Amino acid sequence: MIKITNLLKRYGDKVALNHLSLEIGPGTIFGLLGPNGAGKTTLISILNGLTQYTEGEVSVFGMPLDKNLVAIRKRCALIPQTLAFYENLTVIENLNFFGGIQNIEKAQLKKNISYAVETNRLSSMLHQRASTLSGGQKRRLNIAIGLLNDPDILFFDEPTVGIDPESRNEILETILSFKKANKTVVYTSHYMPEIEKICDEVAIINAGEIIKSGTMEQMLNNASASQVIFEIYETPLETLEMLSAQGSALSVVDSMHLLLDEKSSQAVAKTLDLLENAGIMVKNVRYGTTTLESLFINLTSKGRRDV
Repeated sequence: MIKITNLLKRYGDKVALNHLSLEIGPGTIFGLLGPNGAGKTTLISILNGLTQYTEGEVSVFGMPLDKNLVAIRKRCALIPQTLAFYENLTVIENLNFFGGIQNIEKAQLKKNISYAVETNRLSSMLHQRASTLSGGQKRRLNIAIGLLNDPDILFFDEPTVGIDPESRNEILETILSFKKANKTVVYTSHYMPEIEKICDEVAIINAGEIIKSGTMEQMLNNASASQVIFEIYETPLETLEMLSAQGSALSVVDSMHLLLDEKSSQAVAKTLDLLENAGIMVKNVRYGTTTLESLFINLTSKGRRDV
C-alpha cells in the first residue's frame, strides 16, 4: 500500500528525514510516533504531496508518488490537527462545499456525504452552524470532510487534541471502523494509550530515523530483556506491595503491572503461583517494557535502542 525506501529530506543543511525506509500494508491502522521535530510532519507532508523529498523512493498503491501524485491524492485524505472548515457555514453546507471543490460526481457525492455523516454521528446537527458545535463535534466534522472522496488511505494528525475523554473515545471508535471498511489509517498522536488501543503496527521516529517498528505485540514484548512484566487486573497497591515483599525480585509498577527482575522459567512460575494464591488474575505476561509510553521515553529521551 505504502512503501518508502531510503527517503532523505533536507531543509538546507538540516536533515529532516535520514534515509528512512518503511512499509505500511493495506487495511492497517499504523501509528507514527516521535518527539517534536522528529520528522513525522515532514513524512506525512511528503506522502500527501505537500512537500518534495531530496532522495529515495516512495510508492503508494504500487505507483511511484512523484509520477502519479494526482491519481494517488484522489484516493487519500489528510485530516489535519487544525480545524479545516468554515465556522459560519452549517455542517451540511461545509460538506457540500468541500465535496463540490473536489469535483465529485453529484450522485457519488450524495452517497459519500451520507456515509461521512453516519460514520461521524452528525445527522442531528446538519443544519447547525459549525461555530455552535462542541469541540468533539468539530473534530468529527473535520473527519467527515476527509471522507468525502471515500479515500482508501486516511492520514490523521493529532485528531483528538483538546477534546474531552468521551469525545476522544467516540473518535477512536470511528477510526477503528475504517479498518472494517478496508481502509488504511496512518495515525500520529502524543496520547500513547490511543496508539495502544487502535493501532496494529507502530513506528517510532527520532531525528529523522525509524528507531523501532513492528506490530503492537512486537513493540511491547522483548524476549532478550532481563525483566518480565505481569499485567494483572486492577488491584489495590497495598495488596501488591505486601505481595512483592514475598519475592526479592518482584516490584510494583502500578495497580495493573508487576515487574519481575528475573526471567527464568522457575521465577516466572513461582510468581504466577504467588499471584494465584493471592487471588489475583493475570491478563498477560511479557518481556520488556510495561507500556508503549515507557518504551517511547526509553528510546527517544535516553537514546536507547536495545529496549
